[in-house]
Amino acid sequence: MRRFKRMKLSTQINLIFTVVTVLTSFIFLFAVSQVIKDTRVQQNKDQLNAYFNEVIQMPPLSRPSSNRYNGYVVYQNGRLLYSSNLSVLDNQYTATRLYQMFNIRPGFEAEDVEDGFTYYFRFQRRSDSDFTIVFTGDDYLSVTNTRFSAMVLVSLIAIILLGNITILLWSRITVDRVKKLQDEVSQLTKNNYRVPIVMEGFDEITDLAHTIEKMRREIESSDNIKQEMLQNISHDFKTPIAVIRSYAEAIADGISEPKEAEVMIKQADLLNQKVKQLLELNKLEYLKNPSHFEVIKIKDLIQSIVDQQKYRTHIDIQTDLDESTYFATKENLITVFNNILDNALRYAKKEIKITLTQKKLTFYNDGEPISDRFIEQLFKPYEKGDKGQFGLGMSIVQKTCEHFNLTLSVKNVNPGVEFIIEPL
Repeated sequence: MRRFKRMKLSTQINLIFTVVTVLTSFIFLFAVSQVIKDTRVQQNKDQLNAYFNEVIQMPPLSRPSSNRYNGYVVYQNGRLLYSSNLSVLDNQYTATRLYQMFNIRPGFEAEDVEDGFTYYFRFQRRSDSDFTIVFTGDDYLSVTNTRFSAMVLVSLIAIILLGNITILLWSRITVDRVKKLQDEVSQLTKNNYRVPIVMEGFDEITDLAHTIEKMRREIESSDNIKQEMLQNISHDFKTPIAVIRSYAEAIADGISEPKEAEVMIKQADLLNQKVKQLLELNKLEYLKNPSHFEVIKIKDLIQSIVDQQKYRTHIDIQTDLDESTYFATKENLITVFNNILDNALRYAKKEIKITLTQKKLTFYNDGEPISDRFIEQLFKPYEKGDKGQFGLGMSIVQKTCEHFNLTLSVKNVNPGVEFIIEPL
């Protein structure tokens, strides 16, 4: 098996085709030989019958013409009148023995086996002492069988040669396409996944190329997002760090009052918040093991989060929650619900409504509608709305929902905005 795997694909295909063709041909030859064996025997009997009719229709005392596969003996008054081609019987029978065998045998045809060979007889009795016997052996069968075997052998060789030539040409084209695809895949990392993979056709190799091209686009998109995130992180971290540094230097130089250190504390808190969100986003990559999931009653989580917020805001938060559950992790769902509620509190004017009906969870706020341009990019990292902050909150929510087979969507209603979470 290891040697077979080391062979080129074209060699493997040709070898398999040859083996299958040879085995199939032998099975076919055996099956056909058995099927037509009876047919050839019947053909032999038919040609004997035709010759028999020719012999008995000859005028009296006329000598029928000889035949390569058949012979005859004619008796008159119990004596041999004439005979022809007794050699067809391979010296197994003499004219006297034939007379003794068929003088008293009823009917007009017979078969006899001698030394494994079968002989066929037809006879006509005109009287007790006058009758004609026509006979044949296996010569006719041997000739037809030899012709048949030669024809099958030639056909078998032709099938193998033509098949291997066809397979060789086809496999060469197929292998060349596979090599081309291999070369293009090997170049992906060298060109940073920028060059598309193109493969013409409608077969499985084309499907594979399309799948790889889809993977390339996803990797390219992911790489672009990462590059964009790095740039945004650098920009977002640069400002608070610069502020902290400038105030620290001012305090050290005696230019600024120590009480202005509160500005530094606020900037440090902002940095801390950004780091936490980045860590939260990174943790999602490891949220793969369903064994850590559990059935969670959503009503309890939502109510707990709302209770923490209701005395910290003037916005009226209303809930209408049934007993639906999600299969997830409590910690991550708390992060999801907190982020959505924080976003709603940022935009709401007077009220927020949270409803849960048959696993469909809706967060409604009566704030301004989201612009059509931004609503399509809402869950993309570092996309910020008019009052957006770090730009990772909604991305964390969307990725977390995906891990738990939940869909997150947003739509404008009149008036306000709804965020909807529901199972796939």
